[in-house]
Amino acid sequence: MSTEIFGWFAAALSLIYKLPQMYRLWRAKKIDGLSVTSLIVQSISYGFYIAHGVAINDLPILWMGIVALIQSLLVIGLYFHYKHSEQTTTPEQNA
Repeated sequence: MSTEIFGWFAAALSLIYKLPQMYRLWRAKKIDGLSVTSLIVQSISYGFYIAHGVAINDLPILWMGIVALIQSLLVIGLYFHYKHSEQTTTPEQNA
């Protein structure tokens, strides 16, 4: 058995753990508790994972980095979308 299976398993778990946060953000349409700075730093780190995966020819790291970067960019996009929505909502609309 190849030891690469551990890499694929770790990559799968790394991608699954963000799904509940993405779902909660999408359903609630509120950005309470999210740090955009943290999300941006996380996205940059995924870029380095991608570069590392390419450099050492490690497919689990490469694909984890690509999919995780897409997830992070989606969360960042939702963050700014809902932040803009909250700013354009008037107090009368919240009543």
